Amino acid sequence: MSNRLGIGLLICSAVFFVFTAADITEDNYEDVGEREKYDLLDFLKAYARKQQDQRRETEREYETWTGRWMPDRADDPTPRPKIFPKQKIDSDSQHQIPMDVIPGCDDGKTNLTMDWDHSPVNYTCFGRKIIPSYAIKPQIYCESIPKMYKAVHECMQEKIEYLDDIPLYGTHRPVWPVYGEYTFVPKQRWLHSLEHGAVVMLYHPCANPLEVKRLKSLVSECLWRHVISPYQLLDEDRPLALLTWGCRLTMSYVNPSLVKDFIKEHALRGPEDISRDGEFKDGLFRKAKIVSNAEDIRLCPSV
Repeated sequence: MSNRLGIGLLICSAVFFVFTAADITEDNYEDVGEREKYDLLDFLKAYARKQQDQRRETEREYETWTGRWMPDRADDPTPRPKIFPKQKIDSDSQHQIPMDVIPGCDDGKTNLTMDWDHSPVNYTCFGRKIIPSYAIKPQIYCESIPKMYKAVHECMQEKIEYLDDIPLYGTHRPVWPVYGEYTFVPKQRWLHSLEHGAVVMLYHPCANPLEVKRLKSLVSECLWRHVISPYQLLDEDRPLALLTWGCRLTMSYVNPSLVKDFIKEHALRGPEDISRDGEFKDGLFRKAKIVSNAEDIRLCPSV
């Protein structure tokens, strides 16, 4: 409405100017012809039409405006957040966080409560002692791990969780445990030992002490690369377990020949054949002893 009123006022002003100019011309400049007066009037009319067309075009633009108003109107929808493209990770950099001590990532000493809060629940028996049963047969289970699979290392700022109570492969910490026996070792650590070909012995805190001692002796006499720890999540029917990369043996009682065969068949088969000892020592109370040599060239030599 205001646009139309403005255009009308502009036209009236133009007409008034023309006729005023005409009067002045007739009174003072009689030599000016009628043609010149009409040329000026036509020019002003064309100018007024051009301005009116521009205003109409502007109004149509506002009617179809799909952007944001400044300031925002109350009923304006919230704009979608900007999404930046993901960075591509090279296929050969799956292990992008290297193993070993990494300052600011994992030094084997800092932020350890991310994996274990040092609660005695993990290594204390709160129920009755488990009685071994020869009626419960040992079980061997192996995962089918793709040959191209590469486990990822995660820093201590990141939480690592697993689908299985007893994982046999997967993401783990860059620093692996010193070989030996522990009050308790989190699975995020001993999985790295499995990757290097070590054997991990787990036992339920309520397992029969004589069976636990027998299994500890067999493992420590078979190879240097081993980790021993209690583990609350073992099934009470089979409270004893030996783990290698991708495989596990669970038992109610210790069968020496079965234990030895399992170690000979599955130990030192991790995707990374690294015999070097680790740097993680939290909870360690007895270091492993060399059996044949540091590479465990002979498994179970005297068993």
